[in-house]
Amino acid sequence: MKTMENDIFTALMQIVTFFNQPANDEKILKAAGASQDPNLLPIIVRIGLQPNIRVGKLANQLGKDHSSTSRQIAKFERQGLVQTVAAPDDRRARAVALTAAGQQLYDRIATVRAEKIQQVLGSVSATEQQAILKRLQQIAALLNQAK
Repeated sequence: MKTMENDIFTALMQIVTFFNQPANDEKILKAAGASQDPNLLPIIVRIGLQPNIRVGKLANQLGKDHSSTSRQIAKFERQGLVQTVAAPDDRRARAVALTAAGQQLYDRIATVRAEKIQQVLGSVSATEQQAILKRLQQIAALLNQAK
């Protein structure tokens, strides 16, 4: 049975699938001059968008368990890209933030990602792009309220 809700879900899944494809991450990392570690982009981007995110929340967003996420964070900490600190509201929990080097990498990734999105939206007028943005922000707000 085809319904509007199913069509919306299908469209959202196509967007999520596009952004979760490791091949896309590899291209972005290569263009940003970063290592081709498949765990790097999802972690750096989420920490960049959510400074001082708790390790548990990050693991949940990645769909990974706490211990494997902690190992990845430790690896990127050794590379000087992230740092862990006690969470501001609970000293027993750890939060993760980007270091200066991590922020530089995040900025390079953001630049490459923006260029790729502009290539995709190149045939769409500025007015239509603004309408797309407004609707995506509306969907994001609705989904956040539904949590």
